[in-house]
Amino acid sequence: MKKFLFAAMLMCLILSACKTAEDSIAVIWTDRTEFISYCEAFNSAQSRYKITVSYKENPSDALMAASEEPDIVIGPWLRGDAARVKFSKLGGLLSAKKINPDIFYPLLFELGTINGTQYLLPVSFNLPTVIFSATQKNLIKTNFTLSLEEMRKLAAAYNKKNGSEYTKMGFSPRWDTDFLYVTAQGLDVSFEETKNLFSWNDQMLQELIIYTRRWSEEVNTNAVAEDEFKFKYLYDPSYTLIASGRCLFRYLPSDKLFSLNNEKLKLIDYRWMNYNGKTPIQDEIIYAGICKKAKNTAAAQAFLLWFFNEENQKSLLARSQTDNMIAPSFGLAGGFSSVKNVTENIFPLYYPLLLKHLPQTEDFSAPHILPHNWELLKKEIIFPYLKDQTRALSGDDKPLSLNKRISDWYKKSR
Repeated sequence: MKKFLFAAMLMCLILSACKTAEDSIAVIWTDRTEFISYCEAFNSAQSRYKITVSYKENPSDALMAASEEPDIVIGPWLRGDAARVKFSKLGGLLSAKKINPDIFYPLLFELGTINGTQYLLPVSFNLPTVIFSATQKNLIKTNFTLSLEEMRKLAAAYNKKNGSEYTKMGFSPRWDTDFLYVTAQGLDVSFEETKNLFSWNDQMLQELIIYTRRWSEEVNTNAVAEDEFKFKYLYDPSYTLIASGRCLFRYLPSDKLFSLNNEKLKLIDYRWMNYNGKTPIQDEIIYAGICKKAKNTAAAQAFLLWFFNEENQKSLLARSQTDNMIAPSFGLAGGFSSVKNVTENIFPLYYPLLLKHLPQTEDFSAPHILPHNWELLKKEIIFPYLKDQTRALSGDDKPLSLNKRISDWYKKSR
């Protein structure tokens, strides 16, 4: 009998130990490969918990389709209706002694709330920039931002022709559909998730299209001339085109700009894009959340507490400089840290170009809540629409309306 009781107790201890070991391991789904390095640092910093990373091209889509959820999801497009209900409340993590809400940029932090309850924590973000040659910096009279009208005026004066052909062209919004989309954000076109996919401010969208067409006609002769110039010259990287003087301005999001090496950065300067006094935060904001069905909540919470510690983020930035020799990446998780002090005081140590023009955070504007598959919707509906509406038109040529494109997309997807 004693032997039986001893065996039973031993088995209970073994099962308890196995459960404890299992509960100490948490799984992250993310599209940011930097978290492999971050989790290695976390696992080395303590012995109680372990974090493993599973790469997902679109973590939000993966979460929607999952029969078994991970412990943590980190990625963009987590604020949509279908995704955000998958996450648990984070109130227990938020206090002066744990994760202090005051460390974050307020606008980013607030975007992680649902009806006043915090479900997501902001990780990183990016901003739209316009770059130009360092030799042209005297043309730019502002220190931090540049508006569309300022760009238009300077670009028009920069244009140069040889006969009827342009040999230099200051800028065209049509050269980069990403720029047109960011401008739509900045001009309050207000793409936003609805039960019927998404909505938008059509009046502002049409104003953007008219403004772009007028730029083509009044600054660069017409859209055909812009297309010819693009075909003839715009095959080099953006920093090469402005350093050579072929163009005055080029658009680059901040993650692409600050991923350039120091030799290239010496050739250029930049300003944040400004629309009606605001710089739009690009809509691929990275958020982190703990799933409602997480099996290892304690390990998940421990990781978030560790990750949002300022000293740990400072160490991760230092660590990333070595990692960047293998795979260049900007900042933390591919962007500025959502922790205000880290971005404003630590980032300039590693990205000296920021010292000249730190983001003016009081001038940020935030994107609306967007569907979890917004990247696909942009690629297959929004971008083709913007390209088609601003291209050179002839005769009875009438581009498809946005509503028609949405209807056709629905039919195709079904």
